[in-house]
Amino acid sequence: MAEPRASEPPSAVPAPRPGAWPSAPAPALARWMGDAALGLTFRVVQARTKDPYTASGPGAALARVYYTTDDGWRAPLFYLPPAPGRSGEPVLLAHGLGGTHRDFSLEAGRCLAATLAAAGYAVYLLEHRGDRSALPPEGALPFSLDDIALHDLGAAFDAVRDHSGFDRVLCVGHGLGAQALYLRMALAGTEGMAALVTLCGAVRFSAGVSAARNAGLVATLLPSGWVLPGRRLQQLVSPFVTTGEQIASPDTPGPVARARLRYAAGDLHGGVIRQMARWVASGHLTDASGRLDVTSALRPFPSLLFAGDDDPACPPTAAFPAADALGSELVVLTGGWGHLDPLLGARAPAEVHARILPFFDAHRRMCWG
Repeated sequence: MAEPRASEPPSAVPAPRPGAWPSAPAPALARWMGDAALGLTFRVVQARTKDPYTASGPGAALARVYYTTDDGWRAPLFYLPPAPGRSGEPVLLAHGLGGTHRDFSLEAGRCLAATLAAAGYAVYLLEHRGDRSALPPEGALPFSLDDIALHDLGAAFDAVRDHSGFDRVLCVGHGLGAQALYLRMALAGTEGMAALVTLCGAVRFSAGVSAARNAGLVATLLPSGWVLPGRRLQQLVSPFVTTGEQIASPDTPGPVARARLRYAAGDLHGGVIRQMARWVASGHLTDASGRLDVTSALRPFPSLLFAGDDDPACPPTAAFPAADALGSELVVLTGGWGHLDPLLGARAPAEVHARILPFFDAHRRMCWG
């Protein structure tokens, strides 16, 4: 069993420079007031429902292991230790667009992060330069997903290996997190990676649909430094959401869907949106220049892919090319699975999390060198 190496204590959160994003959570009073206001709005709007406003809060604070990129960004990995006495192979979880690390840790009793930790894995929840917890360097420039894939993931892998004592890292990516991992593999190879699981990671897009194509072309004109306050917008709409179907996740119960919008929402950055717009316009996952078809650069690698049959962002046909390139299985989830359902849906623990565990168990020795 590898012993985790020393890291900064959880309390060692650096003070942000003037104008930098805050690195610490909102004060307890402000959070309580926000919860109370949104909960009251929910009760007024949904007066007849007996559901709670949210299924759970954000849970206990997690320890942080910081990494610094070669271009000066600093961000945390939220750390969940393995169950006592277990071997502790590291797993890095990368969240999707408009989310945060809490997508994997929202419901303490049934979330993927807790499931992996209970099975003996050391779990590291990625936050990157697109998240509010990240601290930019002086004169930071706008960024694309390429920067996250090359700089942030590379530095995060190094930090996980140093902290855990293992040579390689098991990886899980959801949505944009999966696409960032694909992009890293295409641009920098698989050094430091032991095995890969992706959830709802599209590599093909409906460029033939004129409306989608036109929207993509318009989005490429967005300023690269522009930031959409997706976190605040998602929080504000949360009282009006009654079912998971309203957030393209029909298997996710209403209280869980509202908890996701309230506690796990993130902002959107212009450089990333512009890159995604190029994918829609061209029909395939590319680097920021638009010249590299990422799928064509992928090589066989131990992987397990999931796609939902009712996911508008990643229908099975959008994920099949990645499975073919990686030589991996694509698990098609049938019976009404949307975009967040593999993480938060009622069936996720039994049908998704339970399939990830044996896959990682079969490849955990790959972490040892």
